Amino acid sequence: MVNCLLCNRSLTKKLTISEIVFPGPIREQVVCKVCFQKFDRYSSKDVCRGCGRENEGELCADCQRWQQQYGWYLSHRPLFHYNQAMKEFMQQYKFQGQYHLRAVFQQSLQTVINQMDYDLLIPIPVTNHTMRTRGFNQVTGLLENIRYTELIKHREKQKVAQSKKDRQSRLKAKQPFFLNKRISLQGQQIVLVDDVYTTGRTLYHAAELCYQNGCKRVQSLSLAR
Repeated sequence: MVNCLLCNRSLTKKLTISEIVFPGPIREQVVCKVCFQKFDRYSSKDVCRGCGRENEGELCADCQRWQQQYGWYLSHRPLFHYNQAMKEFMQQYKFQGQYHLRAVFQQSLQTVINQMDYDLLIPIPVTNHTMRTRGFNQVTGLLENIRYTELIKHREKQKVAQSKKDRQSRLKAKQPFFLNKRISLQGQQIVLVDDVYTTGRTLYHAAELCYQNGCKRVQSLSLAR
């Protein structure tokens, strides 16, 4: 018997028609429908073609400012809204270190990533201090069953948590990343992955680094926004 990772309710697997007609490996259910319905998915309609924010259309004011600063804007796709359910999930998974919860959204991310065209999938890194204290990178945990390349490293030994910074402090942050391998990115298409998109500052730092090293195109994806 398998229980929901979020509420511990017993799960009963119901086979879909495709699983019956085309037998093969069955995806293990890890979260119940009641819990998963609390997470609010982003729509694909009427969204900013930059950050993916809903009810914006074309390019929102924030992405226009990024475009003015860099000469380009980042095409970003968020999967879920950062609502109360997502906030509670992140508190347990990311801040309380409940690593087993990584399985809750792995399939959601894998489905979207499989639809994207790219050469390298690169997760946003954490500092060495975070790895020592938390014991894992919350982004790579979500990508456990997906091939990715840890090409970007954090140069800061320890940083103030993004959640403790105000918007202006985040936007003024200096470039914290560097490439940890001597590798040519010339002509490569990159997808950056992060857990939460807030101001976009972190992903723009990473994208800038990729473009400076010859990338043809950089897109980004986050679990929540």
